[in-house]
This record gives sequence, C-alpha cells and structure tokens, in this order.
Amino acid sequence: MSSHHIIRDEQEPPVLVFQLNDNWPQLSEILGWSPNLLIMPELKDIFELKQTKIDGYLIEENREVNIGEKDLVYNNSQILESLLNWISKKKYTALNIFCDDNFMMELFQQLKTLPTSIPFIFFTEKGKYILKPNANFKKWYPENFQIEIVNDDIKIIENLKREQDGYRVDKAGFVCIEVKGNLVLIKEKSV
Repeated sequence: MSSHHIIRDEQEPPVLVFQLNDNWPQLSEILGWSPNLLIMPELKDIFELKQTKIDGYLIEENREVNIGEKDLVYNNSQILESLLNWISKKKYTALNIFCDDNFMMELFQQLKTLPTSIPFIFFTEKGKYILKPNANFKKWYPENFQIEIVNDDIKIIENLKREQDGYRVDKAGFVCIEVKGNLVLIKEKSV
C-alpha cells in the first residue's frame, strides 16, 4: 500500500516569475512540489513550450486583459505593496521570486520600511538569495559552502570564515547571522 501526500492550494510557497534568466533548472525543482505558479504574460509561450501548468499571471494595473481569480494585479510604482497585499490574503509561509538583480535589490530596500513576516527567496541572474525577516538567520550548511551577506549592518556571525568574496562555512552545521536591521539578505554560492 502506498501513501500519498495531498497538496492543497497555498500549502507550498508560490512562485512568481517576473524574469526567468537562466534559472529553469531551479524553477523545475521548485515546481516539483506543485506550488501556484504566476508568470508575466509575455513568458506564456516559454512555459507552454515546456508543458508547464500556469496558475495565473502577474498583470500590471490598467492593462486591457481579462483578469482571472488567481492573477496578481500590481501597480508598477507600488509593486511591493501589491505583493504584500496579495500575500496577506493567503496563508503562504514563503515566496519564491524569479527576477533580475535590480528588482530584488529594490524590493530589499523597500522592505526595510514595509516589514514582512515571511521569507522571500529570489532567483536572479546572479544566483539564489534568501531574504529573511527579523534580525537573525539560521540555516544548516555543509562545510566550505560559500555565502555572501548583503547587509552592511552585521552584528554577529557564527560558523563562518571571512574570505575576499564573502564567507565560507567553517564546519558542517548551523550558520547564524544577526544584523541590526529587521531583514537579513544572503546569497548562497554554489561550490
């Protein structure tokens, strides 16, 4: 007898694709968990070509299109407020965003004034970033894994060795980072 895991809507963190870059392998891995997938309408052909189920679209306000119930309508000048409003109506525990590095940094700067209670995981042309609310970050990593801490207000780091281009995990185990502000932004570097 086999056991089945039933996945309900909003159980897995949703995936928002503003820009794909070269992150299809990472996206495919996340989509294996069946999260809600919302994409920019101009990416529709790529996703249909790869036979990927699209749950909704990221639609800029005032576009002349039919809006579905799962679509996220956003105001381009207030995109963060639109995202936070959309998230607040759901029960999500995190948010995966595929975008470019500039977009991620804009959201990071804005989130410093509009706090969130859930982590954001960004996939950009420069790699994978984790934005965690609160002043500390704790995660298990293998020995020698490389991390870059984007914050400039670091208070405490544990189990990390400083290197020219960031930090390296000293020994397999938990890494702890504490900052003065309310958000920690780190970049995970592949070894």
